[in-house]
Amino acid sequence: MRRVFHLLSRVGAVASAILLEVLVGCGSAVSSGQNTALNSDDLKKMTDQMASELATDPRVQAEIAKNGPLTVVCEPVDNELTGEILPHGEEEAYTARVRDLLSQKDPNQFTWIMNRDEFYDLRGHELDNVNLGPAPEAIQPRYALHATFQSLTQEDDEHRSSYYLCIYRLTDLDDRVELWSGRYEVKKAEVKGFLD
Repeated sequence: MRRVFHLLSRVGAVASAILLEVLVGCGSAVSSGQNTALNSDDLKKMTDQMASELATDPRVQAEIAKNGPLTVVCEPVDNELTGEILPHGEEEAYTARVRDLLSQKDPNQFTWIMNRDEFYDLRGHELDNVNLGPAPEAIQPRYALHATFQSLTQEDDEHRSSYYLCIYRLTDLDDRVELWSGRYEVKKAEVKGFLD
């Protein structure tokens, strides 16, 4: 009887270990699957990296030393993503956060000019006691900060993976010469229907 009980205990322990391993394995597989879209973590990492690279770029610093603060207008992201739509607010956020970071960190190196569409949108709201300053035509920026987002997505019944290439450019509007460019790359994978 004692042997039978001991054998049953060992079988129970092995079965418990197998069940635990399966459950842990399931947790790992599910947790490794994620939404493959760009998210708020990417927004933060990307814009932190771009602001840092732009502020410390030798050519940008040489231009500032030569001509003073750069007058820059921010443009929304040019969305070339496959199968993913960036709403207008998100398109603006990816360049606006770079502008805000540089405004806080290096306020004497960049003068930020309001985008013409943004200016007229604010003016259209007829905000009380808000001076929007002169019309955009009265202040001409010398540079434009622009970003282009591209993606390559592969998908089947079980998996989806997306590779993102996000390129930022600071371009001289007079001669269309690129003063600076930076890139953010990320690959994301998702396991679909694992628990179906």
